[in-house]
Amino acid sequence: MVHLQAAGDPVVPADLAAWFTERSCHFYLFGIRVPTRSLLPSRRARATERAFAELDAVSAHLRDTDGIEHLIVSAQGRAAGVAARWCDRRTGGRGRDELPAARPPAADALILYEPAWTAGGRLRLDIGCPVLVVSGTAPRSPYRLRRHAEAVYLGGHVTRLRLPDTGLASPAGLVRTAGGPASRAFFAELGRWLGAYMYGVPVDQLL
Repeated sequence: MVHLQAAGDPVVPADLAAWFTERSCHFYLFGIRVPTRSLLPSRRARATERAFAELDAVSAHLRDTDGIEHLIVSAQGRAAGVAARWCDRRTGGRGRDELPAARPPAADALILYEPAWTAGGRLRLDIGCPVLVVSGTAPRSPYRLRRHAEAVYLGGHVTRLRLPDTGLASPAGLVRTAGGPASRAFFAELGRWLGAYMYGVPVDQLL
């Protein structure tokens, strides 16, 4: 498990790291440089390419040097947007050349906490791995939910989890509810999702 940490992100709570390490999963933090919106489009594109290259290097190191067989990647906010585009690119997204068969995917599972997308635009990605989108936004009408899903398409294996407390939408929110029912509900859903897409049944022996 590697969590991408951008400048200004809240500190990842110990609860999140402990949840994975208790299940015999390594937990890594990696600082990612997220291009700012103030950059000119050409400079922002180059900065994004540099971020992708850094993520490629991290993925290769964890898989080849540390022997990580299944790589779970998580991120929040603007870093989540970069992670989603990186996974789309590495899995041969629409309009891109397909990857060589021997090249591993960017991630085997992707967890996005309150991802920040480009305001006012449509996003069409084709992420090959399962994606969990965690949101704590206020309830929306079915019509607004449908419009949002149409505007932001991430791939064919996307699960959207809206938590009742807005603060829980980011890892920092887990700190404020550590040990409480909302936190337990989040980890229960996380265990079910990983069990369904990554590890099979039984879902989680520790929950």
